[in-house]
Amino acid sequence: MPKTDPIKLPVKLVAIGGGTGLSTLLKGLKSYLLPDSDPAVKLTAIVTVTDDGKSSGRLRREFDVLPPGDIRNCLVALADEELPMTKLFRHRFPGDGSVGGHSMGNLMLLALAQLGGQMSRDLSDDFLAAIECASEMLGINARVLPSTLDRVDLVARLNGNSVKGQVAIKSQTMPIRELSLDPPDARALPAAIQAIQEAHLITLGPGSLFTSVIANLLVRGIADALAVSSAKKLYICNAMTEFDETDGFTAEDHVRELLEYAPGLKLDYALFNSAPISAEMRERYAAEKADRIEPPNASATGDGTRFITLPLASEFQAVRHDPEKLSRAIFEVYSR
Repeated sequence: MPKTDPIKLPVKLVAIGGGTGLSTLLKGLKSYLLPDSDPAVKLTAIVTVTDDGKSSGRLRREFDVLPPGDIRNCLVALADEELPMTKLFRHRFPGDGSVGGHSMGNLMLLALAQLGGQMSRDLSDDFLAAIECASEMLGINARVLPSTLDRVDLVARLNGNSVKGQVAIKSQTMPIRELSLDPPDARALPAAIQAIQEAHLITLGPGSLFTSVIANLLVRGIADALAVSSAKKLYICNAMTEFDETDGFTAEDHVRELLEYAPGLKLDYALFNSAPISAEMRERYAAEKADRIEPPNASATGDGTRFITLPLASEFQAVRHDPEKLSRAIFEVYSR
């Protein structure tokens, strides 16, 4: 990949998503958060808060708090690796007892919110303060924001039936074809809107198309802010399909579906992986009814989104974007 031309101004970058995909991207962006990096980046991550499974779901139900899991993953991805607190945030309790399966980072965020509000009924504002406090504890030089402070659930139409809740939706044996929020008028966090308005570059993804990326666009105000933003906008497509979300989707289908949920959004670029996937990994994913997303045949969509294909994927226990390659690709695209 050609070296990017030096970008003189600090790049105000907003990364929108959730799950493993967003945290993978943030891990690669971490090295650009220093003032002397090239380019220097002022980063805001906007994270979906619709998870209702595992530790996040249990804490959400018991304490009426925003699900902390995706936010905690983003914080850990951006954290100073040398700090003992980072290892603490990563720890997950084993076993089936009362704390079994809980992430220590999730419990820390809950505790910080409760300390801030002294056990107030509404922990929303205190949850924001908890994220800021955790960021300081972890030595993070970026902002991590929930897309909304409202308690929201995903609702999907599957084969004519309405299914509510992210876990319930993803446990079905058919892909998502229509998605909404409950309540439908959930309001975007004002700080998230402001970050979008001030951004030079906005990324969407990588991550599950519906439950990590589109889930943010359903929050009232997010899609509208993206539509009027003057920033360059880049969609980062997953390397593999997901049977419970995008079974049979082509690369072009991912872009088309994304834009259907944000009709006014004009994407400048869509980024796809061209690195080959090993036969062993293909076989492993085939057992999950997932397959490699082949690079698009066209060079652009009819409305002007330019397609860029680069070798971005790596294989370890799963097929993931390589954080360093992905971050370099983003700034190569930005400098065009």
